[in-house]
Amino acid sequence: MAGEGSAFHFTIQTEMVELPERTRRDLHGLQPGLSGKRALIVDDNATNRRILTLQLRNWGMQTRDTESPGEALKWMRCGDPFDLAILDMHMPEMDGVTLAKKIRKLRGTEALPLVLFSSLGRHEAEAVSNIFAATLGKPIKPSQLFDTLAGLFTSQPVEEKRAAPLKVHMDPDMAKNHPLRILLAEDILVNQKLALRLLQQMGYRADVASNGIEAVQSLERQPYDVILMDVQMPEMDGLEASRRICARWPRGQRPTIIAMTANAMQGDREMCLEAGMDDYVSKPIRPDELVKALMKVNPLQKELA
Repeated sequence: MAGEGSAFHFTIQTEMVELPERTRRDLHGLQPGLSGKRALIVDDNATNRRILTLQLRNWGMQTRDTESPGEALKWMRCGDPFDLAILDMHMPEMDGVTLAKKIRKLRGTEALPLVLFSSLGRHEAEAVSNIFAATLGKPIKPSQLFDTLAGLFTSQPVEEKRAAPLKVHMDPDMAKNHPLRILLAEDILVNQKLALRLLQQMGYRADVASNGIEAVQSLERQPYDVILMDVQMPEMDGLEASRRICARWPRGQRPTIIAMTANAMQGDREMCLEAGMDDYVSKPIRPDELVKALMKVNPLQKELA
């Protein structure tokens, strides 16, 4: 992983999670959805392994790391239990894709999600999306890493025996009763899939932009009623994209912009509103909060009628 740092992004779940009501997420310290999970890290760069290890352990995860893909395979053959494997793409002994294919012969997709860290372009990343649950670009951002991992684990069955969380019954006719043209601006593939799945349960279909530049370009081609705007994206983040949209299209002729971010810390909402965003939902996204945010949106065609 060239350029040490970190990376990751947004997630949506189809079930309510037992989080304190409207708490602001702090990415420091133990995270309930990740604590106790066992992660395998395979990267030939010792500094990258150390950074990932420190970050994951800070969230309460257990880690085992190696520079050798062969050693990682040996651990798996010996039955070492892992809940997740994080693989670097470029390694001298064996690249991340080859290692992933060998791992798949030992552990299935449901049993062991694989995350690829790579500088691959978007289309190249999509080409290996059938092997990896998520592909993260470099440098890795802690908020994007957290968001991706949270999305992977909240989409899996919870093994702990505890009070069943309150399920949100999605209205499949919501889109008929409250039609909206939706643009999803999100660069993490797994988060895109989760968001689209949640919107589909409400009857909505959405177009997708993978960064702020594509979001602005999409709006130039056709109007939208609402943009679900991830805050942290490459090339142009959601804040800058929102500023450009608000500067170019006056209110009533531009879509409602709903910010999405895992960094729900003090002042985060204010920062989004100052950039021109109209509303805010934190990640992992709670379906009830997304429904409320969408119901507040007035379709442009009605405003202009």
